[in-house]
Amino acid sequence: MSGIIPTGLWVMDEARSRKLTPASLTLWVLKDDGNQLVWVSVETDPQGKISVCSFDGMYGGPATTVQGNGFVVSLRSPAPRKVEVSGEVPGMGPFVERSEISEDGRKMIVHGEVCAGAETTTWYEEFNWQGPSPHGL
Repeated sequence: MSGIIPTGLWVMDEARSRKLTPASLTLWVLKDDGNQLVWVSVETDPQGKISVCSFDGMYGGPATTVQGNGFVVSLRSPAPRKVEVSGEVPGMGPFVERSEISEDGRKMIVHGEVCAGAETTTWYEEFNWQGPSPHGL
């Protein structure tokens, strides 16, 4: 593993996760070299609506827009195998999401919180690495 999040396909464990909004989620990490993170996500809500988002940003770099949802986020890695994303959820307020990758690189645990006025809402997601990128990036 050369970056922080192993590249390849990650699938959220729906039974163990508590998302901010219910949906199934697959994350495809295309590049993570420790400097740049590039990913695409596919999310399907309970009604079958599919949304696709993508991100191409630098660790410790300028805030970057997540294409597909308009979130503007900052990305950093405070320690090995850890990623922190912060920004603002449109219409809700500021958020922070902290991820930790297991030592074997096969599980990612995500804890997030958004502050909407005096109320803080949290979420928890578990992802399992399914394998390398299908087209060998």
